[in-house]
Amino acid sequence: MNLAGVKMGKYVNQQICLIKLIGVLVLFFVQLGAIAQQHVKELYLPSKIWRVPEANDYRSEDSEYSYSRKVESENIAIFWAKEYGDDPKNHVNSTKRFDPIAILAQCERFYTHYRDTVKMVQRGKSLTDKYKLLFFVIGGDEGTAFGGGAADSVGILWASSLRLQHPPYGAVAHEMAHCFQYLAKSDGAWAYSSSVAGSRGHAIFEMGAQYLLWQVYPGWMTFENYHLKSFMDKTHYAFLHETNMYHSPYVFEYWSMLHGADFHGRLWREARAGEDAVLTYQRLHGMNQDTFNDELFDGYRRFMTWDLPRVQIYAAPYANQHTTKLIVTADKYYQIDSAVAPQNYGYNGIKLVVPPKGTSVKLHFTGIAGQEGYRHTAVENAGWRYGFVAMKKNGERVYGATGKDARGDLVFPVPDQTEHLWLVVSGAPKQHSIHLLDGDDVNDEQWGYQFSLNGTIVHLDVLVAKR
Repeated sequence: MNLAGVKMGKYVNQQICLIKLIGVLVLFFVQLGAIAQQHVKELYLPSKIWRVPEANDYRSEDSEYSYSRKVESENIAIFWAKEYGDDPKNHVNSTKRFDPIAILAQCERFYTHYRDTVKMVQRGKSLTDKYKLLFFVIGGDEGTAFGGGAADSVGILWASSLRLQHPPYGAVAHEMAHCFQYLAKSDGAWAYSSSVAGSRGHAIFEMGAQYLLWQVYPGWMTFENYHLKSFMDKTHYAFLHETNMYHSPYVFEYWSMLHGADFHGRLWREARAGEDAVLTYQRLHGMNQDTFNDELFDGYRRFMTWDLPRVQIYAAPYANQHTTKLIVTADKYYQIDSAVAPQNYGYNGIKLVVPPKGTSVKLHFTGIAGQEGYRHTAVENAGWRYGFVAMKKNGERVYGATGKDARGDLVFPVPDQTEHLWLVVSGAPKQHSIHLLDGDDVNDEQWGYQFSLNGTIVHLDVLVAKR
């Protein structure tokens, strides 16, 4: 036997196998590269971008914005103004410092949540499949941030270094939400892009941006606590009122609790021209006005203790903090002060004294819309919802029946171990009307009411005067 020949044959076969394997691997990586190339998003820079100088040459280091001062990820590109230099993280001026890499990572987190969880856009059917979102860190000393887009194609946000000094990057999350609102329209949705006559737009833009911010920062009620404090003084205003559009994303959170984390995206993508968020919601769920009032009241009672599962841990320190203003009438009724009478879908949280064990609290309620001291606006449309909620020492909530008659009675057996007791009253209009963003409260509804209680009294904190 020619052993040398046998060995040579084996060697040749091994070489052939190796060549074939290399060929397969080369083909694999070529195909993988082609696939990857297909999914690399375009860094599209429209010719006209707000706050970017006209004819800005991104190839030049001397331009206000340059490729040399950029960080980029799968979905986002951040450019920063020339004054920040090549290393803004270590800028000599502390007010000009920010960490582009850390911010980019957070931007990716916000982006994927808004796209994939909230579904403000639909993957496979969106311009976001093709173009990256742009972020320009603008120069100067203004502490501003903005969000939107350009060329009906690409989402863009702008912020100064003063909004980027340290986490949490709430302003960035808020402004990126505006980018996705813009992109929803760019993808073909109406997306609340026009308003009814006499209105300056839709409160859902700012309220929705705060809601999206809250989704990626569940501790929002703490680090922007001033919004909660302001809302506690303004719960009586209409849902979607301009005064609360930065303070109150809570109804949207409640709706997401009921219908899923992607429901807010549906509101934007499936809204029809001429609607507000209420009309869109009612249509999507085939819901009449009476049922809508009932459901919203359930949400308001939950707000007394922030009984909202996703954020319950974060919101717990702010439970049982609602406040309002009542007067005592000559015939010993409690009456809502005109300054805080509920508007359409506004509400009052009325703190009550917890009675002794085994007590049943009795309420006699009377709606007095249109009476002296309240605005006489669309009185024929007045309506109310009212009821009790108790929070026990172990954190359990107990909700009573819901009253809706203009003159009605309720009985609520107070549970053992109750630590906090509330009466909640909301404005529940018979017919929906779109609230006008006009900056004028004079034409806003006021649904006045009065009531008496047996078995308890209102807490002294809410009594402001006697009449």
